[in-house]
Amino acid sequence: MAALLGVVVVGWPVRQVVRGWPLPDTVVVACDVGQGDALVLPTGAEGEAVLVDAGPDVAAVDRCLEALGVDRLPLVLLSHLDADHVGGLSGALAGRDVGSVATGALSPADDRAGAVDTLIRRAGAERIRLVPGDTREVGAVVLEVLAPEPARATAAVEANDLSLVVRATVRGLRVLLTGDLGAEAEARLRTSGVDLRADVLKVPHHGSADADPGFLAATGARTALISVGADNTYGHPARSLLETLARAGMRVH
Repeated sequence: MAALLGVVVVGWPVRQVVRGWPLPDTVVVACDVGQGDALVLPTGAEGEAVLVDAGPDVAAVDRCLEALGVDRLPLVLLSHLDADHVGGLSGALAGRDVGSVATGALSPADDRAGAVDTLIRRAGAERIRLVPGDTREVGAVVLEVLAPEPARATAAVEANDLSLVVRATVRGLRVLLTGDLGAEAEARLRTSGVDLRADVLKVPHHGSADADPGFLAATGARTALISVGADNTYGHPARSLLETLARAGMRVH
């Protein structure tokens, strides 16, 4: 048992050092940032990646990017401005070569945009707004913007339901990035006729029970990725949500 434990605990990290990290076929990395999102999409160039959200903690996202050897971020996507997605932004940007930081359409009542813009400018970057139909290519990463429609960005709409929804294609695999969409917004997007098909689904809102089963199934994904805090008090991921994903044929990580 001791010898086997040595292989698992010591041998695995040593193998990663020898082979390099991330591994050559990596598609998406979910950083360990607790109750929040920070996802890394390798672009294929050494030291370069697209970052999707930055988690709640400055040190956690910086530690993750450092471990991955990422010192260039040509593009950072912020799904929305809640603290568990942007609280660590300064840790991601500081000391790295940053190009653009993108958001979707924001509510005019969202008074957090000013502070985020200041932080982005201090990093020598700019904020851009992406709308449905926009595409971006960063090395091996192709991004298609699916939502939100700018017309929906009113003062009455919750920030979660204005989450930037993007399909990223990396090494031929499609990853659907969904921010913190709730069931109502998911159902609206599903019935709008938008193509939601993907191979990997980043499950909205950390596995909240506030989900539209039709939306989840419409992705056709076979892998579901949930970024969640082990000690969270929200009940995430909800058992009902996990059962829905299982019925849809998804393997959950």
